[in-house]
Amino acid sequence: MSDDTLSRRNFLAGVATTGTIAALANAQTPATPGNAVVVANHAVVESKPSPGAIKVVCAENLSPAEVEQIRSAGKIDLHMLSSRSELKNHVAEAEVILGVVDRETMLAAKKLKWVQTWAAGVESLPKELMEHPCALTNMQRVFAPVIAETAIGLLLGLTRGLVQDSIPAFKEHKWMRGQSSVPLEDLYRKTIGIVGMGGIGSETARRLHYGFSMRVLATDAKPLPKPEFVAELHEPAWLMEMAPQVDVLMSAAPLTRETQKMFNESVFRKMKPTSYFLNVSRGGLVDQDALVKALKEKWIRGAGLDVATPEPLPPESPLWDCPNLVITPHNSGNAPIRQVRLMALVAENVRRYSNGLPLLNVVDKARGY
Repeated sequence: MSDDTLSRRNFLAGVATTGTIAALANAQTPATPGNAVVVANHAVVESKPSPGAIKVVCAENLSPAEVEQIRSAGKIDLHMLSSRSELKNHVAEAEVILGVVDRETMLAAKKLKWVQTWAAGVESLPKELMEHPCALTNMQRVFAPVIAETAIGLLLGLTRGLVQDSIPAFKEHKWMRGQSSVPLEDLYRKTIGIVGMGGIGSETARRLHYGFSMRVLATDAKPLPKPEFVAELHEPAWLMEMAPQVDVLMSAAPLTRETQKMFNESVFRKMKPTSYFLNVSRGGLVDQDALVKALKEKWIRGAGLDVATPEPLPPESPLWDCPNLVITPHNSGNAPIRQVRLMALVAENVRRYSNGLPLLNVVDKARGY
């Protein structure tokens, strides 16, 4: 594919505004001045592969078809290892690592130029990787469509009384009509505030706006173009002004030093007593003691969590006894399509690296996402 067919900057603009997988699907659309929406808002890394076959190591559990998908994507010498513990013994001459990397592997790597991690969040990666000059790419936006479905499912479970009444009554073979313990609410023209307009935030916002006519307010730390389905988009400091305006407040930001416990007592006290809180990003963004108080003392009406701290959440956690709370076990990204999207991103980045093109999903190591 020539640069005449695919503008690198327009491709990255597509990733910034519509998501990695959508950009992959539209990669062959000719570049025109009209679709050059925005310059990429993350680091653009022009890969510089070594001449000849590129040594790539991977210890992930892949099918033969997936291995062939990677191998055929570029001029690479792919070494599939039987376990992640073998990485440190085979990485000295490797230029690329695909998959999870630990401290020992990074210390043994001598010629490393690029790591493609299998996760979206990078907060748990070793500092030896975060401080290494190699390029780091992640799975941001890849799992977002299905996570957005879980976020909406949690919200509907709360607003329609499924969590509080219908599901418990079903288990007891009880007909609960006219006996709801919570008001049954609709989302039509209600307002949601989303913190973090990356893949999860934007996918959820689009579905709620077009599917439920919800008004979307949002914050993000990056200078993003405001999508047409978002009414207002501001910097993170706007959170305290946004919180009292919304009927739903959603956490979709990465976990960094700046976002640690950003959803705290001050935020929950600013929210309406009829509002709901959702967290589908990382448990560390929430002060869980404050959330427990907010639910038990009815500062807010309910909450839905797919993440917690620690994980697994221990049986003695006070979260389990909170009213109007539903928790799923950090499985919102799971679906058969997950692996298909993941492999598409890996193969595309291998193709790009082999051809000296910019990589997708480059992590800003200083910012932590």
